[in-house]
Amino acid sequence: MKIKTVITTALFLFVVVSMAYLVGRETGLLSPLPSPAEVAAEAGRVVYYFHGNRRCMTCRRIEAYTATALQSGFAQQLDDGRLAWRVVNVDEPANAHFIEDFELVTRSVVLAEYVDGECVRWRNLPDVWDLVGDEGEFIGYVQDETRAFLEAGE
Repeated sequence: MKIKTVITTALFLFVVVSMAYLVGRETGLLSPLPSPAEVAAEAGRVVYYFHGNRRCMTCRRIEAYTATALQSGFAQQLDDGRLAWRVVNVDEPANAHFIEDFELVTRSVVLAEYVDGECVRWRNLPDVWDLVGDEGEFIGYVQDETRAFLEAGE
């Protein structure tokens, strides 16, 4: 009878901890997004993909293509910290400020540069929506824009 109590207790604790983890993750309480100052400390330049709670296939494709563009074109900069890649849910209260900060009107890819924790320049890439139907064109666009953004800041 004692073994049954131990197993039941262990399973109950597992369920409670799992639920707490899921709630913490969904609400942003676990591993919150770094502040702009923290991002700036690790990389002066950041490529953001901003999304909301509801994500369509096109939104997911934009995120995936952007990640591919960065990994295939800027792996060294990502590895050495000169460039950071951040996926941000702007529907989370802690991230809502990005809507005003970057004048977002829809889900977007934004390039930003920080100096001493302050955003000194940024660029929205609106053509990602027009190019999402052609992966090669999309990747080329994101890489060209990112390269130009990086070069302009040097």
